[in-house]
Amino acid sequence: MRVTELILFAPAPLATVAVITGGARRGFLWVYLPTLLLLPMYFTYRLPHLPPVTFLDMAMIPVALALLAEGLPGWRLRAMDLAVLAFVLSAGYSEARGGTTHDGGLQVYANLIAVAFPYMIGRQLMEPRKGATHAQAVEWRAQFVRMFLGLLTLDAFLGVYDFLSGKSSSQRFWKLFFPDQTVDWPEQLRWGFGRIQGPFAQAILTGMIFTIGIAYCMWLQRADGRWGSRPLAAEIRVRWRHVVLVAMVAGLLMSQSRGPWIGGVILLAVMWLPHASSFRQALALILVLGTVGGLGAYVYGKKYTAGDREHARNMEQENAIYRRELIGNYMPLVLEKPLTGWGVSFYPSVQGQKSIDNEYLFLAVIQGVPGVLLFVLMSVGGCVRVARLIRYAEHADDRFLLYAQLAIIVSLLITITTVYLGQQVEPLFFLLLGWMQAMDRDRLRTDSAWSRQQVQRRQWMASVLG
Repeated sequence: MRVTELILFAPAPLATVAVITGGARRGFLWVYLPTLLLLPMYFTYRLPHLPPVTFLDMAMIPVALALLAEGLPGWRLRAMDLAVLAFVLSAGYSEARGGTTHDGGLQVYANLIAVAFPYMIGRQLMEPRKGATHAQAVEWRAQFVRMFLGLLTLDAFLGVYDFLSGKSSSQRFWKLFFPDQTVDWPEQLRWGFGRIQGPFAQAILTGMIFTIGIAYCMWLQRADGRWGSRPLAAEIRVRWRHVVLVAMVAGLLMSQSRGPWIGGVILLAVMWLPHASSFRQALALILVLGTVGGLGAYVYGKKYTAGDREHARNMEQENAIYRRELIGNYMPLVLEKPLTGWGVSFYPSVQGQKSIDNEYLFLAVIQGVPGVLLFVLMSVGGCVRVARLIRYAEHADDRFLLYAQLAIIVSLLITITTVYLGQQVEPLFFLLLGWMQAMDRDRLRTDSAWSRQQVQRRQWMASVLG
């Protein structure tokens, strides 16, 4: 191992200093979040007899330890907590069955870092403690969203070079520090342009993260009217908030990934619901269009993937056929070990298809049916909780945030039929699930009289101006 690889440990002292000087939230916002969105996870450092660590591990551990040292104040046990714990232990058990107890322990550690700790952060740090006013709660959330969007905007600007050149600037830069490590994420071209990967390893994962950025950008523009209101220059009417939204959309488009594009359309449809004049009619319209579109896509996809990969007309068709073949090739493997799975390190490759580009199938292979059921239970449970909270949200920006959370989860759940839930998307997904659990029904009802007065005033002004 080279000395330059020690840079991988740099987030640990930075996060420790941030935690000591400002608590776990400062470590989360100023070290963990930048590490999540700017540094790759596919470079690792491994000490003898210990699990491999990444940049994100080094940023996570001080924050998680600080939360545990505080005793997780205000934590109330929920069914979702038990599902997350069961999911982590299921992964370790499957790995131990496929290999050794040591392998199982390593897998439990990996899932603590990628699943349990991000979920814990979402539960503890995404919402203010009890007693906060509505304005304080909005500002607390906005701090995270502003940082998230600022970092992702930087990724989008760097992605322009990758898009035009077909090269991954992130891979090429960090390879200087890890020259001996192999990168298993090839640079890709589509329609003559590069599919941007950023630090997220793969174009589809990149598109998924920019989809999340679009949802939060739309919420922040509504919740904080002052954010990004300055024009780029005195002579230019374009404001910074417009630049950020364009950067999010551009990042999604430059990923050139149809799965996130479809997920983005679904996300916008869900976020349109609170603005519709009739919620029921809007929901019915979305369900009808979704059903018709889904059936049409199924018929077209079946015809498009009818052949084999050797006779595909282009790379896009070959990838589509690859995904169709996955199910037929791997279902016998699932049925062979339906209760335990094969473990992430030990499942055999079928027909040379080592990459299982479908999260649900991937979980069925590595953790068995229990792993899939736990994941679906957590996902559906998060959506149901948000749907229930929407009924109690008195403030328009609270309600819009809840719809944004719901839209993000639904879009991700659809997109991962085309890719695995990996790299930075996995901890981000579970952080959002934790955030949903932290959102409190009583706080959403706070200042309800003031909120109704504002709603009535806006309705009155609309009737006067309309």
